[in-house]
Amino acid sequence: MFKLVPFLAILLAALAHAADPTAEEVRQLQVKLMIETQVVAVTELKGPASEYKSDGDPNTLEIVFLERKQDGPSRVSDDGEVIFLYKASQKEEQKLIEQAFKIRALRRLKGT
Repeated sequence: MFKLVPFLAILLAALAHAADPTAEEVRQLQVKLMIETQVVAVTELKGPASEYKSDGDPNTLEIVFLERKQDGPSRVSDDGEVIFLYKASQKEEQKLIEQAFKIRALRRLKGT
């Protein structure tokens, strides 16, 4: 029994590590999602950005254009389903799109 405990610890650590997707797996799924995902622009936000609810469709990426500084900086939602843009440069916009697809790919690969 004593020798079994270290073996189980090593086995569990190996399984946990094996469950993490590789960078290549994430990149490949990102590309696939970029091809398959429909981008939806939201130009007239009704209410504050903090209360915005995504459409819940994993096959769309919503880009919400913010007009008021108080709606916060440009950012990606935690689930990668919505990008909020406030006076973002093209470079920043591209970075946020890439971030959104990375979040989406990781969530799918991890089954969350």
